[in-house]
This record gives sequence, C-alpha cells and structure tokens, in this order.
Amino acid sequence: MLFLNEKTVKKYLTRTIVLDLVEQAFSEYAEGFVVNPVKLSLPMNPTYEGYINSMPAYLTRFGVAGMKSVSVFKDNMKDYQLPVTVGSIILNDPETGIPYSFMDGTHITALRTGASVAVMAKYLAAKGAEVVTIIGSGAQGLSSFVMIKSVLPKIKEVRVVDINPEAQERFIEEASAVFPDVDYIKLSDIQSASTGSNIIVGAATSKVPLLANIDYDDGTTVLCIEEDITNRFAGKFDHTIVDFTECFIERTNILGNEHAKETGDAYEEITEETITGEIGDIIINKISGRINEKDKILASPVGMGATDIIVADYVYKKALEASDGMVLDFLDS
Repeated sequence: MLFLNEKTVKKYLTRTIVLDLVEQAFSEYAEGFVVNPVKLSLPMNPTYEGYINSMPAYLTRFGVAGMKSVSVFKDNMKDYQLPVTVGSIILNDPETGIPYSFMDGTHITALRTGASVAVMAKYLAAKGAEVVTIIGSGAQGLSSFVMIKSVLPKIKEVRVVDINPEAQERFIEEASAVFPDVDYIKLSDIQSASTGSNIIVGAATSKVPLLANIDYDDGTTVLCIEEDITNRFAGKFDHTIVDFTECFIERTNILGNEHAKETGDAYEEITEETITGEIGDIIINKISGRINEKDKILASPVGMGATDIIVADYVYKKALEASDGMVLDFLDS
C-alpha cells in the first residue's frame, strides 16, 4: 500500500488540475458513469460537537474506486488547536477490492470543495460578474474565492465577512498573495456585503441562519457550503442547483429536523420539487442553468465522493511515477 501524507499530496495539485478534475467528475456522474452512494454520516453529538462522514465512489470509465472518510469537529481549533475538518482517502482496486493507497484527504477536501463552488459559479454566475462576497473567512471561504477567481478572472472586488477580524486579515493576506490585483474589503454586516454583489459564498459555520433573511439583488448567485437550506430560503430564488440531489435532500432534511427539535419550530422537508437540477446536467448541456441575467440562483454542493476519488487517483498516479510516498506492508500474503 502506498501511503501519501498531506505534504506529499500538496506537491501534485494545482488549482487548474483540481478544477478540471472536479468538472470531469460532475459530467461523468451526469452521464451515468459514476456509482456514488449517499454519504453515510456518523453523528457524535451530544457527546461531542462533530460527525464523521463516509463517502465511497466508483468512476467506471476512470477505473478507480475508493472512499473518503472525513471528520468535522467544530471545537477542534478552539479546544485542541487542531483542524476542524480532517479527511483520509483509501483507493481500492475495482477488480479485487484490495486497497492499494491510503492518503491525506484534508487538502483534497479543501481544494475540491472550493473547486465545486467555482464550477458552479462558472456555469451559474451572471455574465461580467465582478464582485464576490465571502461569508466566513476560513479555509473553505479562502479556497472558494481562489478557485472562483481562477475561473472568473474578471472578479475585481472581494468582500470578506467574518466576526473574527484576525481571520479577515489572514484571509486577505493569503488571498492577495495569489491575486494582488483584487480590492479586498472587510465588512461585518452580511446585508451590506450582499447588496451589489454578483456572487455570494456562504462558508461560515453558525448555529443560526446567516443568509436566509438577506435581500438579494436580481442576478445574484448564492453558493452555500455551510448554510442550512429550507424551502422558505430556496423560495427566494428562481433556480436551486445542487451537485447530488439524493444526498442533498437526505442531508438537508436530517439537519433541518434536528434543528427543529432543538428550537421547537416546525420544519417543512425539502423535496425534489425544491430543486431545479444538478450542475453535472448543466455541464453536459442536458438542462439550462441561468435562463436570464436577472435570475437569482441558489446553489449548494453537498459533496460527492466522486470528486475526492478522481483527485486522489490523479495524486496517486503522479506519486507512483515519481516513486514518491511510503510503501507499507498491508497483507501477510
């Protein structure tokens, strides 16, 4: 088994590579060449504020299968100075099932999440989009912006919203090192940051809705990574686009019902009628995304194992070519 740690994984990935691979995974899924079960989630609450997801996938035309395990523990940074999100990926021989590589999935998760958001922005944003608002200036917010700017080079202004000024400064420092030609603006009010913005990315972890009560301009594209989506929220938009309908519905309703129990509020479950379509179908021209420039579009990549596995396969092959990584004994025979 070839073991690849985070440092090794980082050597072989660029924004362009991951963007291309994620778009390929979406189109492969839309064309019926991907087996991608709904992610299995292991909640750790109320003992711990976290969960562990299992995300298997098999890309038949690529001949690659595997699974990502990813944990999200919200208090890690505060209590232990550890990352909130940590992933690992196992690749299996699709013919025998034997695992042949174990690698870091944390960096891949951050990149493919940002790439998923960016691919959605590429196909759904209004023409000539120049202003992006990032709500939540952590790793997911930063990755999303860098990827969006890579596919939409006309972006000239980024509004950074966070309750932590240090996080805003860190975001701007890291983002401006990649794209110094962009105007970075720190804001604390989400409505002010959203008015006049073409693309809004919700990447902030919060126990209360941050985007549901915002008034959006015509033509705005809202991309939700962390925000819980309800029928009332989706009703503000002309179209709702997801990456994986079945998983989106299941995960959204689980979280919605859990929140309703905590608050005592009624919850109306998301159904297929809430969703306009999937990004993969837009990529392969099966359906249209934006009908006109005034459409308000809500999009949410709930996450697909296929996007992780396609990237992991690329890393494995590059490391193998370079005789990189560490070979570990696995089976006795």
